[in-house]
Amino acid sequence: MLTPADPFQPLAGVRVVDFTRILAGPYATMLLAELGADVIKIERPGEGDDTRAWGPPFVDTNAAYFHAVNRGKRSVALDLADPDDRATVDALIASADVVIENFRPGVTARLGIDAATLAESHPRLVHVSITGFGTVGPMAEMPGTEVIVEAESGLMGITGHPGGEPVRFGVAMVDIATGLSAINGLLGALLERERTGRGRQIEVSLYGTALSSLGTVIASEAAGGEAAKSRRWGSAHASIVPYCAFPASDGFLVLGATNDGMWRRLCTALELGDAAANAAWATNAGRVADRDAVEARIAEVTTPQTRAQVMERLQAHGVLVAPVLDVSDAARSEQAQALGQVVAEGDHLFSRSPLAASGTAHLGRAPQLGEHNDDVLGELAAHTKEEAANAH
Repeated sequence: MLTPADPFQPLAGVRVVDFTRILAGPYATMLLAELGADVIKIERPGEGDDTRAWGPPFVDTNAAYFHAVNRGKRSVALDLADPDDRATVDALIASADVVIENFRPGVTARLGIDAATLAESHPRLVHVSITGFGTVGPMAEMPGTEVIVEAESGLMGITGHPGGEPVRFGVAMVDIATGLSAINGLLGALLERERTGRGRQIEVSLYGTALSSLGTVIASEAAGGEAAKSRRWGSAHASIVPYCAFPASDGFLVLGATNDGMWRRLCTALELGDAAANAAWATNAGRVADRDAVEARIAEVTTPQTRAQVMERLQAHGVLVAPVLDVSDAARSEQAQALGQVVAEGDHLFSRSPLAASGTAHLGRAPQLGEHNDDVLGELAAHTKEEAANAH
């Protein structure tokens, strides 16, 4: 991991005016702050981002959820319907490199902050729009929260245990992935602006992200027809066996054999001579065809042993294996600490972006609602005064 003396701050000097709330947009803008951008979060006076109230638990009067995705930003509480506040918003946009929002389609046009309107006065501005289902098509006006998009996209249809009910992800992965996609487009637009001198509108949707993540499933179903139709596999893999969670005496672990050589090593490690001698199981295709029997035979061996015992045997033979940990254990693991991936703020833990090991900023706490009104408005006033002096 790079030391603080060698910070990775490629977006230093870039100003982002952030109209987002909930998760996808705030996650994206927090990562931009980690990369050095000056992120100014515009919030409704008196209420702010909905997730400030998504508790308990709370940290400094705001929900822990809010802190998790809003650190390193400056909060300015402004009412877009108030003429004076709107003038301040316009001045902030004029000073910005990026505007990012996640309003429903049509709202930005009513507010006069849509990409087309802003491009007329600010041609270098990069405008990023995050929606649930995009801005065109029969579903464009639908509210697109994580669980709705998981259902409509087919993701929920393949998540859960065989024969069981559909299950949503344990964390809003579509939101997170959409935030990352927004950053990809935004950084590309900033790079393009260096060549062309002009900004660009970037549009990403949760629905588009979900469908993109299903690429291998969509391709397999289209190529294989009804025989390849996806279904719920629990922790298992549709086309690799074994590759799932197994019980041990003190919890669960996952193990896998991604090729036939590893299968043979797995059999050696777990002393499964009968399984190794079974010609029908010698190839992955044969094991997939007899999935239940293969997994049941392995479970007979793992169940009476501790996770540590099974892991020691498999690791000694180069077989994929890992314990299924609680989140709190994973966050406090030696590996998480070595990467600087999880940091402590007093008694509280917060995760950083995957770029933490590259030397990105260690962000401070999330802002209180309107905490930076005076600072930001003071900067705008000073800038206006400087421009007036230079004009003379």
